[in-house]
Amino acid sequence: MKVQDVQNLNNINVTAPDQAAKLRYGLGAYANPRVQKDLYELTNSQVKKNPVEAVYEKFLAKYNPNALLERYMTEESVNKMLQEAPVVSKILAEKGVKPVVCIENLKGIRNSHVDTTVQVAVALADEMKLSKDDKQTIALGSLFHDFGKIMIPEEMLNKNGKLTPEERSVVDTHSQIGYELLKTTGMNPKALSIVRNHHRSASMTNDVLSKIVSVADVYSALTEERAYKGKMSSEDAMSIINSFVSEGKLDGKVVSALKNCLAKHSELAA
Repeated sequence: MKVQDVQNLNNINVTAPDQAAKLRYGLGAYANPRVQKDLYELTNSQVKKNPVEAVYEKFLAKYNPNALLERYMTEESVNKMLQEAPVVSKILAEKGVKPVVCIENLKGIRNSHVDTTVQVAVALADEMKLSKDDKQTIALGSLFHDFGKIMIPEEMLNKNGKLTPEERSVVDTHSQIGYELLKTTGMNPKALSIVRNHHRSASMTNDVLSKIVSVADVYSALTEERAYKGKMSSEDAMSIINSFVSEGKLDGKVVSALKNCLAKHSELAA
């Protein structure tokens, strides 16, 4: 999968959604007469998706993860996840924050930070010659890596200034929150690991896919404009990223691959 492939996947006008609709229709015509229960059925006290829905979402995860993100970026979907993952409300309550779904948070970063993170992460996966399955997992995990920010108060996420230690501790919960929410959907465990671990120091995890998304995430954050900072050049960003390697925060092999990617793909340079 190339960078352009991911850009195409993130374009809602590509044909994949139509293909998915056709597949869903065919599966529905076959399976619905045989499936007597509602969209969700209770088994062993856990909510499980109807098999048709599960196959449909697996198809989207592989061929159009952007459409899957659209499917989950609704208050109805997130509230259903919250019902199935009460630990999220507990995490926020411990920080003194009321659980409120903020769809606009994710919309605000989706076409900037998220897109860039996906592009860089997939380019890194190509550069490091990962398998096709791992590349697809990278695309899915990086697209959803900040999903937990859908529960972070907007005034903290977009604060025009330095966060207080208390505010930082709330924002930092987004990785765990995203993991807990998406775990209820049956998402690929490797992609879930990326969501959970992408802010973990390289020295603290052996998850190579998470290390790749972590580097892509940092590069994207440094080179884009935020409410509290301006854009940074690729050269300045790499200087900081190299210091993170020496501190054990980022993986040296992945950062070396990033240097190669920037030399090969001018569209990734800032």
